[in-house]
Amino acid sequence: MLLRKTDAFLTEEHLQRYTPSVFTMEKSASTSDRYQHISTIDVIRGLASEGFKPVNAVECRARSYENKPFTKHMLRFRHVDTNSTNDGLFPELVLINSHNGLSSYKLIAGLYRLICSNGLVAGETYNQIRVRHQGDIIDRVIEGTYEVMKSAPKLLEQTSAMKSIILSPQEKQIFAEAVHDIRFANDKTLAKEAIKPEYFLRPKRYAEADKHDLFTTFNITQENTIKGGLRGWARDDKGYAHRTTTRAIKSIDQSTHLNRALWSLAEKMLQLKS
Repeated sequence: MLLRKTDAFLTEEHLQRYTPSVFTMEKSASTSDRYQHISTIDVIRGLASEGFKPVNAVECRARSYENKPFTKHMLRFRHVDTNSTNDGLFPELVLINSHNGLSSYKLIAGLYRLICSNGLVAGETYNQIRVRHQGDIIDRVIEGTYEVMKSAPKLLEQTSAMKSIILSPQEKQIFAEAVHDIRFANDKTLAKEAIKPEYFLRPKRYAEADKHDLFTTFNITQENTIKGGLRGWARDDKGYAHRTTTRAIKSIDQSTHLNRALWSLAEKMLQLKS
């Protein structure tokens, strides 16, 4: 389940309804003796005391009812004193955790773009802080949060620089081809053939149709990658035509991986054009 509020912070009642796994008070039986269980809600409360409150929450679907309390979840936080930039960008903190012993707390810098409800994630060149389930977890997460949020000014600087770079049609096609390779890496289905690279350049909003700057191009391709909905046709080995529609990326790990890879791609294009 997913919940995002742009006009207010999420309450614990919201989290209890949409991401109940953050309230799990007992560790999974599959964890080791060294695993120290700290419920994510305790971390959320610790971050709230520092002014960081959740604005988005999602959890993975568990394969069985028994695993549901321990499933992976992701939350995005915004400081109460954060204001958007003139173009509707909010610096955010991305936190990922699970209670099954398979994931440490992960902290990543992010941005939220109001105009398209896009949750962006910083690329591989930005630090990802991990906090193991041992020791003083809450204080270490809070400390890591402030370290990660130091990236916010650089993220905003990079977005401003991307907006100043105008891409030619050929450069946009090259960018789309790289996005296509990232999205369909190791994909053995007909979707890789059916969905052409240029499909990722199709804007979902009329206002973006005549914009050719790098940041807009990146956002359009990111939204099409994560939210899906791209349609195409391809023929199988027997010559039969099949219609394919890309699905939205629901996996927390896959979404994070793709978001980070796309941001890194945009920064590489920025370096080439600068």
